[in-house]
Amino acid sequence: MNKETIYQQVQKELAKDFGERPIEDVGRILTIVQASEVKESEVIPLAQYCYTKLFVELKRGNENTARQSWVVASGNNFEGLVRNFINDSLNSKGILSVKGDRLLNNPRAKDIVNFLTLQANRRCTQTATGVWPDSDIVVLTKEKSGRLKVFALLSCKTSDHSRNDAVLFWALALRNTGIKYCLVTQDLDDRYVKGDSDPRISNIRRKSEAYLDRIYTTNPLTVECTQVRKLDFKQSIIENPLLSDLVKWQRDIVPNCILETISESALT
Repeated sequence: MNKETIYQQVQKELAKDFGERPIEDVGRILTIVQASEVKESEVIPLAQYCYTKLFVELKRGNENTARQSWVVASGNNFEGLVRNFINDSLNSKGILSVKGDRLLNNPRAKDIVNFLTLQANRRCTQTATGVWPDSDIVVLTKEKSGRLKVFALLSCKTSDHSRNDAVLFWALALRNTGIKYCLVTQDLDDRYVKGDSDPRISNIRRKSEAYLDRIYTTNPLTVECTQVRKLDFKQSIIENPLLSDLVKWQRDIVPNCILETISESALT
């Protein structure tokens, strides 16, 4: 399927309400592009092409405005899209997702960083060191006392080439913390598509089902189970497995949380 054919499909499915919720628009376009089975390296550039072209065609603004809108809505990458999607949908309910690295060296997040850092003993020097986990997105909420607490970590990967075995290590290493550790993936190489009834199910899916709290995939061909769920950016909070899980886990793990908007200024 060539670029213009994919664009025509995007135009057909999104033109009616395009621009009302830009983050959802980006997610829907990514789903269409991914379903066309283009090369992994072409997915994000092609999605950006379709978004900006439709933006200009529907007279939402010029090409420069279209590119700026794409950057804001997508976060310029898959991780940014997921983070923006969570905040756009759940921030008013007391949930804030932040880039994991932003917490490091942040005095306001000292307790959270200490809690998440794996203490490792170096045998050669007989000294201890701290190792920061694979946590692209840290999901926080606030207690009534005003203290920020983490209740979920999300590792974002485009494909299994992104070293998903490392994700399994961190899932095990952090299991006794009581927080949820999940993978959010585009699964561009179809490693999570086949379910347990298929003899060709991948080993990485089997292991992920065993060790991760949840796997969310944007691959439309995925056969779902209780652990592997399809991520659809146009679903409501109740329908969307990622959003509904986060709402449930927020209240289970931090029962005295405040269900009101959290500003990122809480970290500054």
